[in-house]
Formats: sequence, structure tokens, C-alpha cells
Amino acid sequence: MSTQCPACSHNNLTVTGLSQHLAKSHNPHCQVLYHQSHSEIHANEPFNNLANDPYYEPDTDGGYGEDESEFVWPGDLELVDADDDASDDGLNVEPEWEPTVEAVEEDNNHRQHGCTVMPYPDPCTGQEITNRANCYAANEENLYHPFSSKMDWEVTRWAKLCGLSSTAFSDLLAIKGVSEHLSLSFKNANELNAIIIVTGEAFDVYYCDVIDCVRSLYGDPDFARYLAFVPEQHYADEDEMVHLFHDMHTGKWWWDAQKKLDCHSPGSTIISIIISSDKTQVTLFCNKSIYPVYLTIGNIPKEIQCKPSRSAHILLAYLLSSWRQTMVNLYHACLSHVLAPLKSVGLDGLCMASEDGALHQCHPLFASFVGNYPEQLLATGIKFGECPKCDIDADEMGSNTTPFHLQKLNEVLDALAALNEGNLSFVHACSLAGIKPIVHPFWEDLPFTNIFCVITPDVLHQLYQGLIKHL
Repeated sequence: MSTQCPACSHNNLTVTGLSQHLAKSHNPHCQVLYHQSHSEIHANEPFNNLANDPYYEPDTDGGYGEDESEFVWPGDLELVDADDDASDDGLNVEPEWEPTVEAVEEDNNHRQHGCTVMPYPDPCTGQEITNRANCYAANEENLYHPFSSKMDWEVTRWAKLCGLSSTAFSDLLAIKGVSEHLSLSFKNANELNAIIIVTGEAFDVYYCDVIDCVRSLYGDPDFARYLAFVPEQHYADEDEMVHLFHDMHTGKWWWDAQKKLDCHSPGSTIISIIISSDKTQVTLFCNKSIYPVYLTIGNIPKEIQCKPSRSAHILLAYLLSSWRQTMVNLYHACLSHVLAPLKSVGLDGLCMASEDGALHQCHPLFASFVGNYPEQLLATGIKFGECPKCDIDADEMGSNTTPFHLQKLNEVLDALAALNEGNLSFVHACSLAGIKPIVHPFWEDLPFTNIFCVITPDVLHQLYQGLIKHL
């Protein structure tokens, strides 16, 4: 069924196409019609009348109960002039679908959409900051990281690019007073090599600042009404026996992470960082490929995240792939550099303002990694054929009776720390821990992060194509 735009008379538009046309058109009349329709949407139509409406579509995006509001296209549309003050009886044009803004009922049972909601016990969590005096204190950034100063960087550049041997460089720094007068953070070549890794090839990594990306999503006016700041627990019954999971703030991770963060910084707001990546071939003849890395935040409802038209994902980085023997360390080195700002702000936090002007003490925490099985192995360092989350043996994966446990993060971190003991000890320790010998994986120093918990199931390849299609 086609319709016509009442503003510019554009023909052959579907119902959804008309909504998108009004939202994207540069015609001033279409823009007036679009903004007026957004301000005059009927949100309380009786549900029984929707069943007979030809444009009604049931909610299939998930949730706990019936949607409280549906949008209905009127049969007759009138264009109202932007200068007309009598606009109360104007248009009611259907915009693109948006999730309803849930209003918490102030009753003792905390009932929402037919489920029991248990709010987080600390009422200060996720609250707006009232004292803004010290919110925007400037944090000086070290431009020469991982070196402690410009002098460290200049001396290192001279030593590595001028062909000086490690022995000669160590003898130079061994001269009494040289290291002290130059205020160097290293005293010999071994300490310098511990800071940097010199290879025979340089790689370019193209990326955006991760904090700027988070600020962009957090302050987007299209998402301001729907952001979640506080974890909740949802139950299907008042006895709280059947646990329901919907958006990310209703999950166990957010609740547990908030408890840990409250011990360090009470009353703070978690911004859950979701990273997704999939190896993509970019040429047809030379077999060149890259890893695009996308970022979104779990504070945005999943109904918005899954719609590409809402632009809830930001391209964070392009990671180049290399030869197999260097690809793993290269991938982690690049991604570690991209996510490095999360190491400090995850613990210390930073003040961020949403579009409505509310300030929160926010702590961006790496919460989820979305990828196919090869990307899961690349991120965790687990060997091919094994589970990237638990310690079950590869031969027992098809069994439903074999006991299994989550990979032990502390043992993995201890194995990674064996890098300082030499290459042979490092490789042996990683082999005993069941991981590949990765030099400083990107998640090693991220606060409150367990890489084996943040891995999500590969629903398409493992569940649908690997199981359901064969039933």
C-alpha cells in the first residue's frame, strides 16, 4: 500500500518509507511536519482498537508484557504552517519505532510490565552530581606514554635508530651520573626493552579516541530518554523465584560490578562498554583483511542497539592483520593501545553529561566482547577447538553430564606474568594455563574485567547453523 507525502507530494511511499522520508528530508515543509508529529504522538491509544488498525504491528523485540503505546497513522493528513500558533489540532504522524520510556511505579511491590523489579540497594548509585565545582578538573595526558617523559623518548629514539648496540648503551648509562642527570626511568638496555618491543616492521592502526566515542553515545539526544544508570533485578513473580533478563542493566554482571565499584567509588555510574569485531576481507586478489572494531554502550536499550538506522554503534578502530605467527600479538598490542584510556577512567571515573544536562560520575568498564568463534579465540588466547569460556576438555564438549568451570583468570594472569622470567618459562607457563603465549593481552590491566565472562555466545554459527539447522 503506497501513500503520498502531504508536505512535498512525493509519491509511492510505504508507511515506513514516509516516516523515513520525513525524518531525512531537507524540505522545510517536511521538517515542520516531522517535528510536529514528534511533539503530538498519541501515546495512550486503547489496545483493543489497535487490532483493527491496518498498520499495527505487534512488538517482537522482546520484553515482559504488552507495549503501552503504539503509533497509528491517521487517514487524513494536513500540513500545518510552522508559524501557525493554533497547532494543537495538527498532525499525528508515526515516527520510527522507539522503545517506551518506562516510568517506575511508586508502589511497594515495584511492579513494571507484569514483573517484579528489585532496585539496587544503594539509592546514591547512578544519581546526578549536584556539586559541579571540581567536575571538570583538567587531567594532564602524557603524550610520550609508555615513556615517563620527553627525555626518555628522545634518548630511546637515539639509541634504537642510530645503530647503538645494547652493550654499548648499557655501558653509557652505567657511567655515574648519566642516568640521574638526564632523569631517565631506565638504567640499562634491558630495562628499556621492557618498556618497548622493537620489531623489523612497523604497522599503522587507525582508531578514534575511545573516551570521545563513549561521550558521543552518552550525550546523543536521541538516546537521552532511554539511558539506564542503575542495575536492576527483574523477576516474573513476587516471590522472586523466576529471574528475568532483558536489557544489560538487568543482568548479573552489572549488579556484581556495581558492588565492586561501590567499594572503590560509592554512588558512581557504570558505562558498560561493548566491543564487537569480525575479520573482514577488503581485497579480491591479494587476500588482504582487517579487523573493524565497533563500540556501543550497554546503557542504551537493546531495541535501539539492534537497529542500524539508530547509529548506536561507532567504528572505533581498524586493526590490520599480519602473518599468522605475529597476528595475535599485533592484534592485542593495537587493541591495548586503543583501549588504554579505560585503564585509568575505569577506576578514577570522569564527569559526563547526558543531553538533558545531568552530570554523572561515570566509570566506563569493558563489559562484553561480541565476535565469532575465531575472534573469541583471538581475544582470549584459547587454542582452537577448545571452549573460550570454560575448562571443559575438547573431547567432552558434546556431553551434558561432564562438570565444567569457568576459566580461572588468576591462573592465566600468573602465567602471563612469567614473561619477566624469560621466553621458555613464559611459553611453558602459558601452556600449563591452557592459553597461547600472548605478550600483554589488551584485557590484562582493564579494571573489573574477566575476559572469560565477557565473551558472548556465537548464536549464528554455533547455535543456529551448528545445532538448529541440523535438528
